[in-house]
This record gives sequence, structure tokens and C-alpha cells, in this order.
Amino acid sequence: MAKRMAEDAVDGTQAYLKRQKISNVVAKPGPSTEIYSSKQLHQLLAFDQDTTRAKHAIQSFKTFLETCINPENENHARQTSILKDFLESQKPAKEEDTAILFPEVMQTWSFAAQSNDESLLSAVSAVLALLLKTLSSQLDLSNHGMKLCRTLLQRSQLDLMVKGLTANKGKDFVISPVLRLLRELSAFDGGALANQIFRARDQTLKGLARNLGLRYTGDGLEDLKKPSVRTNALRFILSLIKFLPVDAKRELLNQRDIVLSLTRDIKDDPPFMVRDILETLKRHVLQDEALPRDAKTRIVNATSLARIALLYNYDQSDDGVTPSNKTVGSTAHEFLMMACTTHDLGVLNRQAGFYPRGVDPDNAHDLDAEDGLLDLGLDSIEWMDKFTEVVPVRNTILSDFIQNLRPWSSNKQRELLIAIFAAAPELVAGYFFSKKTFAFDPKLTATWIGYSSLLFSSIQLPIPKHLGHSDGYARLPPPPSIVLENILPQPLTQRVLRTCLLQPQGLIKFFAVRILCLAFIKLQRVLNMYQEAASGSSSLWTQAAAVLRDQFCRRCPSIKDVIHAFRNMTSDELLQREAVTKLLVLYFEVIPSIALEAKFDVSGVLTQTLQSLEGSSLKPEERILRSMELENLFQFAYFSPGMRWFAKTEELPMSPFMSMLKFSADTSANAPLLRLNSVLDTIVQEHQILQTETTISALESFILRLRALEAATNATAVFTFLDDCISRCAAKPIKYIFGLEEIQNTEDESKPKKAPFSLLTLVIAEQWPFMVKSLDSQGLSDVAQFVAQYIAMCIKIKEDKKVLKIVLQKILENTPESSAAHGVLQSSRKLVDNVGVSEPRVKNEVGITQESKTNAPSASEKADITQTMSEDTTPVIEDHKSLVKWTTKEVDEVVEGGHAAALILLLSSEHLSVRKEALTNISKFASKLKESTFEEKEQIWLLLCEVVETARKIVDEKPLITIITTFASHSIPVLVNPLHCLYPKINKFLSQGPSWEVDKIPLMYKILDESPSVDDAYYTEINWLLTYILAGLRTAADMAVFRKRRVFEKLFSLWNSTYLGPGIRDKILRILFRASTIEGGSTTLITRFSTMTWLQAQVALGAGTPLKVLMERILDSSDRQRVGRWSEGVKAIKGDTLEF
Repeated sequence: MAKRMAEDAVDGTQAYLKRQKISNVVAKPGPSTEIYSSKQLHQLLAFDQDTTRAKHAIQSFKTFLETCINPENENHARQTSILKDFLESQKPAKEEDTAILFPEVMQTWSFAAQSNDESLLSAVSAVLALLLKTLSSQLDLSNHGMKLCRTLLQRSQLDLMVKGLTANKGKDFVISPVLRLLRELSAFDGGALANQIFRARDQTLKGLARNLGLRYTGDGLEDLKKPSVRTNALRFILSLIKFLPVDAKRELLNQRDIVLSLTRDIKDDPPFMVRDILETLKRHVLQDEALPRDAKTRIVNATSLARIALLYNYDQSDDGVTPSNKTVGSTAHEFLMMACTTHDLGVLNRQAGFYPRGVDPDNAHDLDAEDGLLDLGLDSIEWMDKFTEVVPVRNTILSDFIQNLRPWSSNKQRELLIAIFAAAPELVAGYFFSKKTFAFDPKLTATWIGYSSLLFSSIQLPIPKHLGHSDGYARLPPPPSIVLENILPQPLTQRVLRTCLLQPQGLIKFFAVRILCLAFIKLQRVLNMYQEAASGSSSLWTQAAAVLRDQFCRRCPSIKDVIHAFRNMTSDELLQREAVTKLLVLYFEVIPSIALEAKFDVSGVLTQTLQSLEGSSLKPEERILRSMELENLFQFAYFSPGMRWFAKTEELPMSPFMSMLKFSADTSANAPLLRLNSVLDTIVQEHQILQTETTISALESFILRLRALEAATNATAVFTFLDDCISRCAAKPIKYIFGLEEIQNTEDESKPKKAPFSLLTLVIAEQWPFMVKSLDSQGLSDVAQFVAQYIAMCIKIKEDKKVLKIVLQKILENTPESSAAHGVLQSSRKLVDNVGVSEPRVKNEVGITQESKTNAPSASEKADITQTMSEDTTPVIEDHKSLVKWTTKEVDEVVEGGHAAALILLLSSEHLSVRKEALTNISKFASKLKESTFEEKEQIWLLLCEVVETARKIVDEKPLITIITTFASHSIPVLVNPLHCLYPKINKFLSQGPSWEVDKIPLMYKILDESPSVDDAYYTEINWLLTYILAGLRTAADMAVFRKRRVFEKLFSLWNSTYLGPGIRDKILRILFRASTIEGGSTTLITRFSTMTWLQAQVALGAGTPLKVLMERILDSSDRQRVGRWSEGVKAIKGDTLEF
């Protein structure tokens, strides 16, 4: 088609009918206009449909605000004044909630949204965020800022924010300014409007979960001044967490999609953002006491903890951000340590140590078999052998979390896991049960070494008190499989440990030996705890100890493998040799049945070790290790049945016993050779070499004399002579016993009690003539010097002086008078004052004191019993926090968590205001309970209403007596559990009337005099009654009710029951002891209930020491004058008492 010529047009207007060329060039706004007055600023921000001019105005306003917010700018004061004037001019005519501040800017923002001009939309959002930031930094402008915030929270502005929040994913420049604006809104004026922002969550939280996933995708590190969408979203959500009240924060944490997105990409966040997340979660979630646990676990759970644990391998550099003293990995480690090991933060629950969840270790009704039935022992407990694969735990969050850790590759992860095990021992068994697929064959790799360190540290963990039971030892022991996993975990099988012992690599072998030593020591402690528990419970603990020992024996290697490993070691491997010899001793101490399977001649090893120790080429640290090895060898030799302690060999000039004495003497006095001294003491007692009756130990004093021989020139002759004498004494002790009796009888036959005397002294006197003939004068003089000091030592430790005089005379008769030895021996008595002896023993074994003759309890016994009985006598601290705690809890948590019981106890407070407040709060909670869906709400509501009616009559005048409030507080757990044996009786009691009589003990006669509601539950009911009676005896008013209702007479009658359950008599004694701590209580017990007569009768029947202590306690705390008038006097009563 030919081009139309211009002259063909009919008129000029036709020329414009041609299609015009479209240009894509967008006019850019010019440089920012400098602001000089508020009027100019007002004109600049006036609404203009020209987007170019509108953007230029917004850009100029942004530049102006940047100078206002920067105090270092030279025009800061002038610009701030202009801004203040401008804000004053923008005030709406009427102060209403619907008034709009900056209507021109809001109109421009709306126009940008309607015209779909995203750059203008972004610019307005950004400048509003900057304006709020500026206003929040200036206190005198905060009122204007609050008005702006209210304007932004109106529906029209919220819809504009939604448009920005829901923009396409790639439009960061639109989304980020809105998120910054929301963050400034939530943080303005200390979070004053945070709750209002959250209430508008349909708009303010729109698309937040998606935006939390729009992380930084550029090269290098994210710039702090140009944050990504995720960073801005994180700052907004963290600001809400900081400033929201508890109820709103709880609702926020229930937003599953947002909470999950918070930590999903934390490993890719910049360092400054990671620290901010962890610090916010720490301070405003975990450490928020008002926030309930279920809300905390919404955000701090196994999934989020596993994501935070990924920060251990965080590799982003801190360059370009604010420097910090700690790395991101260290910050995450501190957070996890606090969250996982601190109670009351939401993650760590209370647990029962070695007892799994769902097991009641005190429920042993099935074991209380009647006569004639077969006692199956542990086999009658169905759950005892149940937990071999999976262990139910209370800390399910931690149980799932620790499976994601890699402790063999990170020291901090291993430290975290061990800390979790220490805080929750119930997790150990389940963790190692789940690691069966981990191959632990010994390989000297980094992974194997890391996992070995984990196993070593887990065995080092302390044993929970009472094996995890909260109130002393339970009636039933924990499952052996769980206990064994805490002693020797499942990866350490017998095959693996045997392979480790036979490895040529010294490190692998040393690991196996050290970890076995730890396991044996821990097993020994556990068995001691089992023995302690068995002394006060059934024989099941003894059976469980035998089962545990057998299972341990099947997992640990044979002692033959340990001996084989020891024989393959060279003499230079000192550290390994010391550890192996210690392990051999532990085999004999802990599991002697297995230790006796192998025969090992220790004499040759002893000889080699002694010879190497005598050499002078050893370094100090090597000598210490040799000494420790030798001590272990001596102890091992003591356990060996075929050990010949007094036989000499060609390689060793002295007998093993004399070598042990010499080793003990050569070692420093400060060296802790407790095990060696125990072996020496046992051998001396068995062979009657030295007496053990004096207060000062003859053996320890003898070793001191040997230690003084270091400077002697003829020390070898002295040791040889003593070795011969000791060997003769050990071979024929009867010969010297008869000789001693003959001397003592000829000296004084009328003396019934003979003084102690050491048989070694008689052997020295017998062998002295032969010594005189075999030594020269110098050698004889040195030996005589030792003998003189030895006799002086015997005199000083108070052995029989007359026999010593006879023995010394006999030695002098066989010594040449002209020799120097004769003069040395004659001066032995003069050496008594200067000769050194050991310290006296703590326990006096000589004689019987007057106190023991009267059979009165010793001071230590009194102290122990008094401390045990006074555990419950400490004043109860009133929990005033319970007045407000319940308001933030759910109904079931208030009832089952003890908050309702704490409120009831406050009715006995001494403070009138506290009592009134408690009464009001109980009424409020009763109303809340009535409207709830709690299953047992009717019974609890009735109890609370009757408590309120009972207390309302008297709380204005005086406290409600403690016995009433403790009964009510102890009844709540019963009413929650319909299967409780007292459930029928308490419900029947509640149905009797709207209020209670405050001068009666509720249910006392019903429980003591009537049959139980459930068969075989009589003593369970009594135990519950005594528990609340003990807790309810606190004041003189309580004591008056006890006296009026003759409670103590009932208790005395109950004591004499033949078939009392365990612990009931102990509670009766505690109640009597509690009564003696109340003013006038002891006097009432004596004069009104003849308590002293009853106690005397029980002591005469062999009731035991606690009753004697209680008698003295009551007498000492009573009114002596009144008791004296009532009876024949306190002294006469106490004298009669001590005769028992």
C-alpha cells in the first residue's frame, strides 16, 4: 500500500488521525528539592496525579527526613523545627479516631495503588516508615507519631498495606517497605500499638509466611542497610513477639505457618539476624514466666531446635556487620544449652531418672502376696523386662531433637548432648537403643574418636539421686535394661570391647580400658544404692542387683582378655599399665565371680615393677605412674587366693609384704595410698603381726619409723631383719600368743583386762641373739637404733608397758654391754617423748563410755534423727504469686498444676489483705471452672464453693486454721482422679453441707474407724490422712483443734497396729515432733495425753533410737515448772527414760 501524501488530506485535522509512535521513556524525577519551611513542605506533598512530580515530592520528603533523623547533620535542628511546624499544621480539625493525618500523602498512596504504579507505591510506604522512625526518635514528636499510627491502622490504609504484602515474589522493592512500616508501627512507643496490629492480622499478617521464605539470593553477604524481604519480615515478627501481651503472643505462636517459617531458613540468614532471632526467643519466649508451656513449645520444639543446631556449621562471615564477641555457632550453642537444660523454660520437663514414663515404682500391690502363694520376685512385675527397644519418656521434644545431633563430629554438639543427658537421664537409654545401626568397630578415625568421647562422657554422668525417684527410694527398682544403658551403653558390646583390648594401637586399647574402669566404678555405686534401698524395702532390690550384675557381666569382656592385653604391653607404656592394673582390681571388687575365672601370677610383675621403681633413671611423672601401678598390683595380689605374702624369691630379696611396707615408707606422707594402706591393715590383722586395739594405729606408726630409715647407712640390714621377724610371726602366730599370755600371767594374774601388745615385739626379742652374731658393731648399732625407737613408739601408743619392760630387758641381756648397741637400747625410754607416731583415730575403740552404758543415743545419732524429723518443720513460705499466676493458665493446668491448691492455702495467711484477695480469686476461678469443659469440674467446683463459704465467716477476723486449708488442697488431686481410693469418701463429705466445721479434722474418724472404700486400700487412706494432718499442724490454733479432737490418742492407738504399712510409723513420729515445735505443744503432749508414759512403754518394747530422741526433745521443749507440778519432776522422768 502506498504511503499517503500530506497534500491528499482534506483538512489539517486529518493529519493527526495517523497512529502515533509510542515512547517507553519514563521521565525521571529531578534532584530532591531542599526544604526551607513547613509551608513549602506542605505544598510539595500536595496531591498531584502526575506521578513524576509525586515521586519527586516523596523523594524530597525522604531526603528531608534523613537529615532530621541524623543528629550529626549541621541542619538537624532547623530541619527538625520545620518538621514540627509541618506536623502541627497537619492536625485534623477534630480529634477523632477516624481522623486522617497527612491526607495528601494518603491520597497519593491510594492513587499509586489504583493506578498500579508500584514504584510510587513503594516510595510512599518507605517514606512513611522513615517518618515513623524519625518521630519515634524524638520524644516531643511522639504524639504526632501516635496519630500517624492510628491513621495507618485504619481500614483504607491497611488495605493498601495488603496490596504491598501480597505483591509478586520478585517485587522485593514493593514488599520490603511495607514490612519496614509494619515493624516501625509495632515498635512505636515501646510497642503501644502492637496488640492492635496483631488484632488486624487479617491484613497485617497477610502473606507473612510466604514473605518469610523470600530470602536473600544475591552474591556475597546480605547488606545490613539493604535487607531482604525475609529479613524485614523477621524483624516485624520479632518485634511483635517482643511487645505483644501474653494472650496475644500466645495466639501469635499458634499461627503454625508463621512460626514454622521463622526458623526454616535460619541457617541462611545473615549473622546479625540470627543473633536477633535467638536473643528474642530467649528473652521474650523461653524466659517469659507468664507464657504457658504449650505456647513456648509451639516455637521451641524438636523441629526448630534441629534447625538451630544447624548453626553449629554456620559458615557465613561476620564481615560488614557489627562485630560481636561470639560467633554464631557459640551463640546458638548457648541458646540450646539454656533451652534444653533449664527447667521451667518450656522444653525440659520434670522426669524420673531411670524410671520410664507410665511406670509407678511405688505400686507394689501385686507383690503383697498372701501366705501360701508363690513369690515370683521380679518376674511378677510385667514392665521390668519390657524396655529393651523403646523407652517412653516425658521429654519427648528433647528425645526427638537429640536424634538429629552429630556429637561425634562436633565438640559443642557433644557438650550439648551430655548436658541434656545430665538434665534428663531418662533420655540416655532411648538414645543408645536407637543407635544400633552405628558400627563401632575400632578404627582410628575422627568419627570413631568422636563417638568414643561421647560414650566416655555419657558414662561419666552422675547417677540421679535415689535413681530418679522424687521421694527417697521407691518400692520397686528401675528396669535393669535402662540402668545398664547408663552404665555401659549398648554400642559397647562384649565383642567390640574385646576387639579394642586386642588392638595394636595404644589409643584404642587405652580407650577400652579407661571406659571399662568408669563403667565398673559406676556399677559399684549403683549396686551400693541398690543395697541401701534394699535395707528399707523389699528383697526385690537385691534380686534386681543380681540381675543387673549378670547383664553387665554378659556385656563386659572377660578378665582373661584384660590380662592378655596387660601382658602384651611394654614396660614403657606407663599410662596404659596403670589403667589396666586398676581395671583388674575393679574386676575383683565389683564382679569377683568372673574375676576368679582366670589365674594370673602377679609375683613376677610385682618383682619387675619394684625393680624398675628402685632405679634412679625415672622422671618424676614416670615415678608417680609406677607408684600407682604398684599400688594396684599390691591390691590385685591381695585378691589373688594363691598369693604368698611372706615368701621370698631369687629376684626379690624381700617378701612381697615387706616390699609393700617399704614402698609405703618410701612414698611421700602426702601421697593418697588409701587402698594400699587398707591392704596392709587387713594383712596385719589377719596374721596378728601388730595389735589394732589402741587409739593410735600401730601400723601407721610403724611405717613412720620405717620412713625415718632413709638416711640410715644400714637400712638394708634393718629391712632384712624385720622381714625375717614378720615372716616368722605370720607363720606361727600361736607360738607367740602363748608366749605373750605366759608373760602377762606371771606379771599380774589378777588383772582381768590385759593391755594391747604387738606380737612382732616378741619375735624381735627372740631373733635378737642371732642378729647380734651376724652383724658387725656398726650394723648392730643401726639395727639397735631402730629397735629402740620401735619400743619407744610402742610405749607412746600405750601398749603394755610391763611386758615391754620385760622384752627390753631380755634384749639387753643378749647384747654385749661394751657395744654401742647396748647403750642405744638402754636409752629407748628416753626416746618416748621425741619419737613420732601417727594421729589418733577419730573413733575411740577403747573402753565404754558412760553414755553407752546407759544406752542413750549418741550426739551424732541425735543430730541425724533430729535433722530427719525436722525436714517438714520449716515455716511455709506463702506463695503470693499464685494470686495472679492462675489467670494466665488454662483450667486444667490450674487444677492439676497446684495453683488452685496454692490459692486455698493462702486463706491461712497472717495478712488480712492476702486472705481477702485469695477468697476473691477462688470465687473467680470457681466461676471460670463452672463454665469450662474440665471433666471433673463439678466436684472441684463444689469443693471450692464450700471452702469459700467456710472461710467467708472468719477470714475478716483471723486466718482459717491450717488443717482445713491443707485438707482442701490435698483433696483436689483426689477429686481429679476418680480411681483414687478416697474419691467416694471425699464426695460424700462434700455432699453433707455447704460449709465445714472448723474445729474438726475432716474425715479423720471416717478413715480410721470405718472400712476402706476399696479393698486393700486401708493403709493407703491412712497414709493420705497422716500426710495432710502433718502438713496441717503449724500453729497453736491447729494444736488446740488436735487437743480437742484427741488426735494424738488416735495416733498412739494406730501405732500399735500389727500390720502397719511402710512409712506410717515414721509419719506418726514426725507429727509428734512437729507438735513439739509449736509453742506449748510439748507441754500439751505430756499433761493431756501422757505421751511420755506411752513413749517409755514403746522404748521398753524395743521401738528404737528415734523414740528416745523424741522423748528428750519433748522434755527439753516443755514448760518444766508446769510439768514438774503435774508429775514428780522433769529430772525424775528423764532419769527413768534414759534407763531404757
